[in-house]
This record gives sequence, C-alpha cells and structure tokens, in this order.
Amino acid sequence: MTRAAAFTAELVRTSSRGLAGLASALFYERASDAIEQYGDEGFETWRKTMEARLQALASALESGDEAIFTEDVHWFQGVAVTRGIPKSDILLAIDCLGETVRSQLPDETGHAVAPYITAATQQLDTATEMPPEFEAGSDAAELFELALLGDLGGSRHFLVDGIKAGRFTVHAAVCDMILPAAREAGRRWHLGRMGIAAEHVITSTLRSALHSLTAVLPRPTPNGKAAFIAAVPGDAHDTGLVAFALLLENDGWRVALAGADTPTEEIDVTAGGYECDLIALSATLPSQRYALSAYLSTRTSDIPVLAGGSAVRSEEDARSLGAHGFAKNLPEGVRAARRLVQLEG
Repeated sequence: MTRAAAFTAELVRTSSRGLAGLASALFYERASDAIEQYGDEGFETWRKTMEARLQALASALESGDEAIFTEDVHWFQGVAVTRGIPKSDILLAIDCLGETVRSQLPDETGHAVAPYITAATQQLDTATEMPPEFEAGSDAAELFELALLGDLGGSRHFLVDGIKAGRFTVHAAVCDMILPAAREAGRRWHLGRMGIAAEHVITSTLRSALHSLTAVLPRPTPNGKAAFIAAVPGDAHDTGLVAFALLLENDGWRVALAGADTPTEEIDVTAGGYECDLIALSATLPSQRYALSAYLSTRTSDIPVLAGGSAVRSEEDARSLGAHGFAKNLPEGVRAARRLVQLEG
C-alpha cells in the first residue's frame, strides 16, 4: 500500500460520519419523494447506511482492491431491493456518496476514489433479492424453525438426538445446519423481516445448542496445542467463533475462547498468558479490516495468527495484512491451524 493510498483511506475513514451526513442531505434534496417515502426519521437510517459504505470504501482503498467496495455495495443493494427500495434511489444514493467525497476531500483524494465509485455503480444493475441460506424442508430449516419458536430445549435435542441416531454428523450439524440457521437470522433482520430481539433469541439458542454438542462427542486425545479465538473490536458475531472452538476441541486442542469484540491491544499478552500456540482472529465486515490490519502491523509476538471472517478475502489477502494463515471456512480453518503449529495430518 502506498502512502497516498493509506492517507486517502484514513481520510475517508475518519471523515465517514460527516461525509455520510452530507451525502444523505444531498440524497434527500435530489430524491423527489424522499420525505414522503422515508420520512424525517429515515434520514438517520440513510446516514448510517452511507457511513457503512464509506467504511467499506476506506478498506478497499487501503487494500487497493475495488472488489471490497463493489461487493459491499452489491450486498447493500440486495438488502435494499428486498425491502422495496427503488433501484433508482439506490443508484442515486451511491451517486450522492461519490459526489460528496469528491467535493469535500482534496482533489487527489477525489481522483483516487472515483474508480471505486464507478466500479460499484456499474455493478448495481445485477443485484437480486438475497436468497435464503437453506432449502425448505432441510435439517437446517427445521433447526431454524425450532430456534425461531424460542424452543431452546427442542433445538438442543434435535441436534443431539440426530447425531446419536446417525442422521447427521457433528461436522454437518455445525457447518450445514447451525451456521446457515444463524446466517438466515441475520439475513431476515437485515431485510427488516425480524426484530433485533428475535434475532438475538435465535442466535443465542444456536450458540447454546452448539455447546450441547459436547455431550455427544467422545473425549478427544489432546494434541498438545492450544488456541486463542477472538473477533476484532466492533465485531459482535461470535456464533462462528464458538463453532470453530468446538471443531478445534474435537481435534484435540485446548481452546481459550475470548469471543466477540476483543480489544486487539490485549490479544497477544492474553494468548501468551494462556500459553497458546495459535491465535485465530475473525473480522466479519469490511469496516473491521482496519482493526485487523492495525493489530497485525504493530504486534511483536511470535504466536502465529490465523485470520478468517468475511472481511478477509483469500490466503494472499490475509498474508498481505500480516497474518500467517487464512481460514476460508471452519474445516479449512482446522487444517490451516494444524499446519501453522506443524501438527501432522
């Protein structure tokens, strides 16, 4: 990353709240029926939406990867289309965002941002409604319905009884059922089809069900290694962390699970205090790449870091940020963890 790119990214990131407010005001000025359609209270929703896109833009600028911003905008359009927001308003919003950045920041910054805005705009016509995370009638759908009904005991028994009966494996329960059900809860909340409290019920139920799987797992033979598992500051997603902890435990690891929103300045010393051989660190949103890269660029510990989460795009991307390995998914994460600590198999 060049110094100019770093400066531009930092300027966009630190100015994102103010820029988002200006972009939203411009959107309300130019959208003929913004007040009628979204109301005065909708302004704050659009401001937060614009700010999130700007944080993704900063991450894209920092990495030199237009796709980070393009995919974030594409995701946003998928949510917006499903909520009934006209595509014309989505396009206008991104136009207002780009115009605001170009007009409010120095000329060289505006020029650097322009290709990213153009690339994202060109992708807007291809967005479709966000599809469900699983097929109707599947085991994942049945588990989701139990969690949706607030049936904590039923969710646990469904998983434990299914594994004991040989209907599905622990791996399938975690990767093909629990995690898709958790993502579906997030999808419905993003689409406005579910309140935050209901989403919390589902994800908390699924986390509890994850813990219950230890009752059907044979006690593994310790492999002599320990892992510290956490998410970067601002990342509240921890169901995947709990799932990864379970899979590592099943592989013989001792696990120190810090969970969501972990202060990066405490990670190395805490992992060292627990005598961990590996740090597994997750970042879910593009805006969280900065916390991940800032941590990786300043650490002095020699404990290897395995990076994962949707904000990290590939092995090459993870290593460019300063990580030692990349977890594309949980099973690959277990294999990568073993490689990083030189375990056989």
